Amino acid sequence: MSSKDENQQKVENKPADNKPKDSKTPKYIGITLIAIGVALLIFVFYEAYLSFLNPGFISNLNSLTSSNTIPISFTAEALVILLIKVAFLGIALAAGSTILSKGVELIK
Repeated sequence: MSSKDENQQKVENKPADNKPKDSKTPKYIGITLIAIGVALLIFVFYEAYLSFLNPGFISNLNSLTSSNTIPISFTAEALVILLIKVAFLGIALAAGSTILSKGVELIK
């Protein structure tokens, strides 16, 4: 074996970084991400619960039912409001669960 081959083997076996790595930093970031994810999920479920208890367009519906007709504009407006709420809750739920899963991955 030539000296060149021996030097290549030594370079391959040598560790790339001799500095001690701080293994606690990813765990702290993971714990922080888990806390943010759980807080976001709690917020989403709280908002969904409040929307369930007090949907804004149902109270207007009671005043309109006495005439036995509901204008189409009211129905369209209520549907748009409902879709916006559902879209907001869906996006926030997806973001919270993604943040939570990344935090769990960092802890592992």
